Amino acid sequence: MAETIAEGHRAVEAEERLRHAARAAIADELKADSDLPYAAVDRLHTLYELALPTGLRKGELLGLHWEDLDLNGGTATIHRSLQRTRSGGLTVLNTKTLASERRIALPTECINSLKIHQERQQEDRQAAGTGWMGNRLVFTTPKGRPLDPTNVTRRFHRLLHKAGIRTIRFHEQLQI
Repeated sequence: MAETIAEGHRAVEAEERLRHAARAAIADELKADSDLPYAAVDRLHTLYELALPTGLRKGELLGLHWEDLDLNGGTATIHRSLQRTRSGGLTVLNTKTLASERRIALPTECINSLKIHQERQQEDRQAAGTGWMGNRLVFTTPKGRPLDPTNVTRRFHRLLHKAGIRTIRFHEQLQI
């Protein structure tokens, strides 16, 4: 029995080492990309940068509205999540449980990245003109539509592949 428990502990430790390596590799990729002009960086750069230190789930990140963020105070209020409904559409819903609702502190680098992202989104809004979808989501397509979680996962997997990290689910990779 003690041998089985030891094997379990080794497996958990190995998985944690993998997660740590993945977080470090993703952070390195983001830092490498940050030497480029912001427009040349992956559109999801800020999403990944926010996910790494906060551990927010993909749906929580994609459901964030600008009014959920206090960039001056350095906090985010989590109380929504972007979900695919049975009809196949994307919709923002309240979190599944009251326990999921919370306020988190935002690291300084995330606040700076979010401010730049907000400016970029303003430029997208102006470029889209009347084609801009009038939502208040933080992370959108260039036309202001919600990002499809499946597409976010695909892009995330490409980033992992580029960094030489084996594919793991988005939330597993970024859990701290």
